[in-house]
Amino acid sequence: MQKTAFSYLHPTIQEKLYKMCWTELRPIQQDAIRFLFTTDKNLIISARTASGKTEAAFLPILSQIVEKKGIGISAIYVGPLKALINDQFQRLERLCELSDIPVFMWHGDVGSSRKAKFLKKPSGILLITPESIESLFINHPNELSRLFGSLSFIVIDEMHSFIGSERGSHLKSLLSRIIQKSPKGVRFIGLSATFGDPERVKQWLIPRNPDSIEIISDPEIHKEIKYLVRGYVFEKPSKEQPALGEPETSPIIEDILKFFYGKTALIFVNSRELLEFYTDSTRRHLERKNLPDYFRIHHGSLSKSEREETEAALKSDQPTATFCSSTLEMGIDVGNVSRIGQIGAPWSVNSLAQRIGRSGRKESEAQILIMFIIERDTKEDSLIERMHPELIRAVAMSELMLFEKWCEPPQIGFFHFSTLIQQILSVIREHGGSTAKDLFNTLVKEGSFENVRQEDFIQILRNMGSADLIEQDDRGILILGLEGERIANNFEFYSAFATPKEFSVVHKGGKIGSIPSAPDLETREFLILAGRRWEILSIDFKRCEILVEPSKGGKVPKYFGGGGAEIHERIREKMKEIVISDSIPSYLNSGAQEMLKEAQQVAKSVNLSETSFVVDGPFTYWFTWTSSAKHRTLFTLGKEFAGFHVEDEEIALKFKGVSPSQILEKYKEILESCPTPDEIAAKFQGRTNEKYDQFVPEDLQIAEYARRFIDNNILLSVEKG
Repeated sequence: MQKTAFSYLHPTIQEKLYKMCWTELRPIQQDAIRFLFTTDKNLIISARTASGKTEAAFLPILSQIVEKKGIGISAIYVGPLKALINDQFQRLERLCELSDIPVFMWHGDVGSSRKAKFLKKPSGILLITPESIESLFINHPNELSRLFGSLSFIVIDEMHSFIGSERGSHLKSLLSRIIQKSPKGVRFIGLSATFGDPERVKQWLIPRNPDSIEIISDPEIHKEIKYLVRGYVFEKPSKEQPALGEPETSPIIEDILKFFYGKTALIFVNSRELLEFYTDSTRRHLERKNLPDYFRIHHGSLSKSEREETEAALKSDQPTATFCSSTLEMGIDVGNVSRIGQIGAPWSVNSLAQRIGRSGRKESEAQILIMFIIERDTKEDSLIERMHPELIRAVAMSELMLFEKWCEPPQIGFFHFSTLIQQILSVIREHGGSTAKDLFNTLVKEGSFENVRQEDFIQILRNMGSADLIEQDDRGILILGLEGERIANNFEFYSAFATPKEFSVVHKGGKIGSIPSAPDLETREFLILAGRRWEILSIDFKRCEILVEPSKGGKVPKYFGGGGAEIHERIREKMKEIVISDSIPSYLNSGAQEMLKEAQQVAKSVNLSETSFVVDGPFTYWFTWTSSAKHRTLFTLGKEFAGFHVEDEEIALKFKGVSPSQILEKYKEILESCPTPDEIAAKFQGRTNEKYDQFVPEDLQIAEYARRFIDNNILLSVEKG
């Protein structure tokens, strides 16, 4: 007879579960407990939101460390958000209070006195962000061996959010440095809701030994899904007004109230400008109707107090619908969310799946998502606009998620030279100095930058020396240069990603949030922040502070970033399947159905099912139906290597003054001796996307850009054309 999962747990933990009135362990928890007790391998737990992933990881961890006494942390939990760490701290504290296992959280909002107390006697479990791990290396280098010398487990929550990003590269490097200080074996446990390609995930986590990882997935649970896509047609939005229609007449505002007023819900919006716009518009609409406002807003530029008030409101008995960014896409506990809104098509199927998974947490409840797609009036529009590309993308992503159960594979294998530079400075700062050989061993040979060649590493060191980031003494020891000292001594050094200069917005001594610096800031009189309208009283440019008071006037500030993302080839292929068919999904409302029918009629009229080229007056459109990287590569070959007058229209390339045969002939000629990805990437000027890219040698900048954004494996695309 197989031993029960519960029987593996330490008696102290068993007793705690009895007192917490647990009647059973979920399947994912049973599988994780057995695995972590009967093997010494690493583990990834892939399961839906609210499936008990945290307990699946920590019940066996706590059982194995409960009798461990002495100095040193036994387990680290790394989370992407401070709010998520606060949530998990409360959950773990309940589990640990009878087990005498200390639990401590460390991030920017935790007071220095509490941190000092922890450093005196570090033990148990530490919950921390990547940036706070960096601060430990910088500010407490002499404590690191004592902190991590007896480490047994590292848990990475919301692991999908780290893969392929600067922050993920930073985290992996920090963890590899921690492991190098831990004489005993450390096991990884990754937690995530969705994975497009499990093998790539394993390759990202432990590239030198991916076979040491097992993946446990939650058994398929067939939850009821209620899904609706609503379409709207407006005149083209202006830069000054990102969405359309005055609040008192806009049908989208009316429908937001219809579906979300009086509900506890999350309404995701693709940009902070639009978040502020819709929150403000909804509030004004309710004021005109003399109705109480139960809507709130949540995004990363709001103050901690503003965000926490919204999180508390969502958990309360008062129905609260919240306009939000991806900050609430993660597993932060926001109570029982009844439904999800999505304004505009999301940028990935992965994100769409994460968002709908935030609703229907109880077994008996359906998952509900309502998507609002706004397109412009197409009476006199171009061929592309008449095909409603955002609606087609929304339908393609919906079909892939709902029926094909597909999401994007993670992007791995990037160089992350910018983060490598940051980590070189960090290691030198930690030790006070280092040899080039030791740096290479720590960060590359035994570290996480395993795909960086030795010659490239040496080139980076030389470039850092030229920029005065580092210098070499007469013994060959590398130390920080003046510029390196300036960078490493700034608290912004703790994060490996760049953030724009921001001004704090303050009312009566309390911070509301922040807005980026902008050229028109000095002349601006009003702004909208936290969904409320403010008049600017004064701006202190030295302190980067804006004093405001409530006002009837308002203007949405311009935020940087948050634009489009890389679209996977499968999404574009699905878009083509949809537009050349006559199928109309049942989850589209009448407005969205009419928009899709128009797109399909346009596609039929130009014979898109048989050809990728369409001539429309002086223009020839090449519908590539391929990934962003391949599409970008074809665009660059046409513009920079063929000399065509060509524009990028997202789903097509728009050529002026040339025929399809001339386009194909020229591309085939180029591809006979196709430029390398590096040669193509060299044509782009804006290659410095990451924080320390300015210190990366130009040829390595080009190599990084090529690996991320260029794909010259496109001969098939040309032949299809």
